[in-house]
Amino acid sequence: MNVLFKWLGMRPRLAGWEARPFSPGVEEGPRLHDYRDRHERVVAVERPGAPEPDGPFERVAREILGFRIFPPRLVTPVVRREPVEVGDTVGVCYHLFWGVDLFFAARVTGRLDETTEGIRRVGFSYRTLRGHPETGDETFCVEKDLESGRVTAALRSWSRPGLLLTRLFGPLMRRFQLHAGRSAVEHLACVAAGAVRGRITPAGALWAP
Repeated sequence: MNVLFKWLGMRPRLAGWEARPFSPGVEEGPRLHDYRDRHERVVAVERPGAPEPDGPFERVAREILGFRIFPPRLVTPVVRREPVEVGDTVGVCYHLFWGVDLFFAARVTGRLDETTEGIRRVGFSYRTLRGHPETGDETFCVEKDLESGRVTAALRSWSRPGLLLTRLFGPLMRRFQLHAGRSAVEHLACVAAGAVRGRITPAGALWAP
C-alpha cells in the first residue's frame, strides 16, 4: 500500500504493482474466520426479457467494466484500458482525508458475461496483490432476472487483513471496508437511475502511468 501526499505532487503509479504476485495465500481461497461480504441492491426494474438498450442494466454494466464502481468522492480508479480484461492490474486510489490518499491494486482474474437459470449477469472478479491492505477476492456484477425484470448490483467478496497495519487497526479498517462496499452499491444505484451516466470513457478514472 502506498501513502500519497498530494500536496507534495505524489500521484498513483500502477507500473510498480503490475509485476507483483498475488497476496500470499489468496489463491488457496477463504479460511474459516475470513470476512465474507455481500453488498447487494435492487437498483431498477426493467421490462421482462433481455436488458433494455441503454437501460439501467447496461448503464451499470458499463460502469462496472470501466472500474467506476465506487463514488468519485471516495475512490479514483486507476486503469490502463476500459473495459477491464482478464490479467489487467487495476488500482484503487482511496481518498482517506484531504490531501492524503491510499493507493493499492488488484488483478482481474475473470470476466462474467453469461445468462444462466434465467439470470443475465455481467461483471468481473479480481484478487489482491502483495502489499494490498487486504488479502482476498471480490466479484463486481450486475444481474437481471429475465422473468421479473429486477436489476441487482452486487459486490461479493471474502477477505482478511493483508498487512500488519490492517491487523493492528482491524476494527477501523473494517469500517472503511464496509463503508466502501455500501457506498459502491449506492453509487451504482445512481448510475441505474441515470443520475450518473455510465459510459466507457476516461472520465472519472486515471489512465495509469
